[in-house]
Amino acid sequence: MYGMYGARGLKTRTRLPLLAALFFLVPPLFTGADPFTMISPGDPLLEDLRLVVREGGKSFLSLTPPLSRDEARQILEGIDPASLSLPARERYRRILDNLAPALTYESPGFAESSGFAAAIHLKAALEGRFRANTAVPWLKKDNTSQALLGLPIHLFFAGALELFAEPLAAADPWYYNHPPSSWGTNVPWEAQRFDLNMPLRAFAAAGGPWWSFQLGRDTLSFGPGRTGNLAVSNNPDYYDFVRVGLFSQNFKYSLLVSQTPMNAEKLIGEPFKSNQEFMRGLRETTGYDVETPHRYLYLHRFDARFFTKLSIGLSEGVMAGYSPLELRYLNPLMIFHSFFSWKDYPSWEIKDNNSNLLHEGDLNGSIFSLDLEWAFLPHWALYGQIVINEFSTPYEQERFPDQPPPGMGYLLGAEYAGALANWAFSCYAELVYTDPYLYILSSPFASMIWMRRSSDLGTKDLRYAYFGHGEGRDMFLAALGVSAAGEKLALALDLSLKRQGEHGLAWDWDKRYNSQNSPSGNPETLIRTLLSVEYRLLPSLTLSGHAGGTLIFDAGHVRGNREYGFEAGLKAAYYY
Repeated sequence: MYGMYGARGLKTRTRLPLLAALFFLVPPLFTGADPFTMISPGDPLLEDLRLVVREGGKSFLSLTPPLSRDEARQILEGIDPASLSLPARERYRRILDNLAPALTYESPGFAESSGFAAAIHLKAALEGRFRANTAVPWLKKDNTSQALLGLPIHLFFAGALELFAEPLAAADPWYYNHPPSSWGTNVPWEAQRFDLNMPLRAFAAAGGPWWSFQLGRDTLSFGPGRTGNLAVSNNPDYYDFVRVGLFSQNFKYSLLVSQTPMNAEKLIGEPFKSNQEFMRGLRETTGYDVETPHRYLYLHRFDARFFTKLSIGLSEGVMAGYSPLELRYLNPLMIFHSFFSWKDYPSWEIKDNNSNLLHEGDLNGSIFSLDLEWAFLPHWALYGQIVINEFSTPYEQERFPDQPPPGMGYLLGAEYAGALANWAFSCYAELVYTDPYLYILSSPFASMIWMRRSSDLGTKDLRYAYFGHGEGRDMFLAALGVSAAGEKLALALDLSLKRQGEHGLAWDWDKRYNSQNSPSGNPETLIRTLLSVEYRLLPSLTLSGHAGGTLIFDAGHVRGNREYGFEAGLKAAYYY
């Protein structure tokens, strides 16, 4: 079908164009055993899985992508394709086709050997966004912008090992908001706008019918939340991690270790940013530098499913700052790791020039989460999440003046997925509530915050994000969404109401906020609507666009201040 090229006898001037053509234009090339693959957050196959599982009337044992090839197949076990609607059957077949790609393509110009396979794709996208008011945040997050050019490269060995890297020509998402601009694009039209953190995804992965292993850089998402997940979400641009999963039909164990460098100086906000003694103490009297790569998140997760309808997930983790990789946190059968280890670290003390103690904090912190999902009817599911960084009762707060304030978050959602005529149809509703001190602990190094550098090497500006929900802490969120996808056309409408307190993405630890509720003080209220359209013009070419608006009451937490804005965007994406 694709012909064979005998490059060995060609002259150099002929061989090079042929190799370039093969490198960029050939479709996926598979030789040897059935390739082992991973499905990462954002992959359209995950939406296909949601539709099939919901129509099948089952709960997810553990919706914690990346999912391995064998884990995805196991999710489909017990679901009868004949009982599904036509759109769900098509997606069922599409999942299987992508998990076991046809091995019939010849491999022109590529070496073949037993047990080896290779897949090379070309991705390209051209995107532009516009907003009428720069005081109104973008409706679409800046890190959702697709790269201008990408070259996903997969190497498969013996059907059980995958090496993946995706070289990119991409714009640094930092420039969508710095400085505030009315327009944004994924074209890095200045040298400083190139994202030098590339590649954002590169890993080695292996697995089999009951296990998976992944080492490298990828995105993560633990839970079925539509607006985000509370413990580990795909809010950061990427994670550097090692992850091990052991799974069966109704039980799964996961271990995640992620290295998360931190620069504390720019993270510190009010009321400490203007406190010169505090900043002087931070740099001079602690014995600690303001940045370190020795910061690790250790997370264990147990998932169990009962009667194929009810799933429960428990996660327990530790953020250890200023510490090398530690074996004791890898013990899966020990709980309260942080409780038994926090005294092993020196206190993070900030003193002024007169040795007066300004602040004392811990270098490690903990996180605990509980996930529930109940498929109470075919097509329908209820799900919820609770996450805790600090559990502080009123009794403790009254009797122990040094008791840290509570840091908790809650998510409740309902989801429907099915078919409407020949369209795949889904809708959801979610409520999210977070305390002011969720993700923020008594030192920046113990806090559940991710960081990377921007590409502007002159200023070395930093980019921060929560490990958990992208909407942040100190807020209440209510969201509704509906989507429909046909053979070529897909539509989605999302509505949300958010009340956000003063506590944003900054380390502003202050126990005076103990008694305040979330959203604290004078919250700002954001009402947002977003309409998205996608049309597949050709099998490899997709056109998409979005439009929406935002209305903000008490903007900037100033009573009576109102802001409103309109946003629109267009994108053409090519994938071969």
